Amino acid sequence: MRKLVGGLLVLLLIGGVYWWYAVDARPPADASYEFDLAQIRTLADALPGDKPAAARYEKVSAYVFPEAMVMAGGSWRTVDIPIYAYQLVYAGKTVMIDSAFDRSLAKPDFMVPFFDDAAYARVERALGKAALIVITHEHPDHLGGLARHAQLATILPNVKLTDTQIADAKALAAAGLPADALKDYAPLHYDRYTAVAPGVVLVAAPGHTPGSQMVYVQLADHRELLFLGDVAWQMRNIVQLRERPRWVTDWIIDEDRRAVSAELQTLHALRETAPGLRLVPGHDGAAIDALTRAGVLQAGFTE
Repeated sequence: MRKLVGGLLVLLLIGGVYWWYAVDARPPADASYEFDLAQIRTLADALPGDKPAAARYEKVSAYVFPEAMVMAGGSWRTVDIPIYAYQLVYAGKTVMIDSAFDRSLAKPDFMVPFFDDAAYARVERALGKAALIVITHEHPDHLGGLARHAQLATILPNVKLTDTQIADAKALAAAGLPADALKDYAPLHYDRYTAVAPGVVLVAAPGHTPGSQMVYVQLADHRELLFLGDVAWQMRNIVQLRERPRWVTDWIIDEDRRAVSAELQTLHALRETAPGLRLVPGHDGAAIDALTRAGVLQAGFTE
C-alpha cells in the first residue's frame, strides 16, 4: 500500500508539472494591453503622400515544430512555422517589414526542412532598394536578413530600429549583426504608436522580446493589415487565447508571458470589434494563404 500511494503521488507530481509547463493557458486576470485603433488610424493619415497600393510577401524558409510548442495544450503533431518577409509597394518606392534570415542562420536540418535561395535573393535585393525598413522584433528569423546583408552600411540610413531593439545586444548578436554596425546609429524612440510612412504605424508590443512591435498598414484602398510579428506565431494563439507553453516561454525564448497574454486578449477582442482589420501572425501559412486568396496579400516581391 505504501508503494502504491508513493507511486500515485509521483504520478500526480509529474502530471502537475506537465500541466503547469505544457498545458495551462490561463491568462493573468488583471493583465491588460491597450490598442487604440482610432488613434492608430489617425496616425496612418498623418504623413503626406499616397498609401501603399499593395502588400507582398516572400516565404524564405520554415521551421517544423510540434504544435505543443506553438500553444499551451497543443498536440505533439508537427506543424510548419513558415518564415516571411513583407514588402509594401508605393508609387515609386517600397517599404520592408522584416527580413527573414540567410542560409547561414537557417542551417537547414530536420527542424528547418528547406531554404528557398531564390526567395531570399529577392528579399536581399528588396532590402537594398527599400526606402524604409522596419523589423517587428530582434530574433534572427525576422532581423537576420538585414543583419547579414552585404550592403548593411549603405542601407542602414533607411532602417528604423528602435532604441529597445538595439539595446538587446544578445539578440542582435544571434541575428548576425556585426558588433560595430550600430556604432553611430540613431535609433527610433516612441512610447505607444508612431507613424513612419503614409499608412504605416508602429505599435509597441513588448513581451515576446523587449523590442517587439506590431505594424499597422492601411492600403490605398483602405483595407487594413496588422502585422503581429511573433506576438502570435499562429492564429490559433489568438482564436483559442492560448499562449505558448511555459516550457517554451520560460526555458527557450525568455518571453514575458503576462505581457503577451494581455496582447493576445486584445487581439482576440479585435476580431469581433474590428473585423475589417486583417491580422497577420508571424508564422502561419494557412493565415497567409487565406489573405492571399482574399487579395489582401500578394505572393512574390516586385522587382
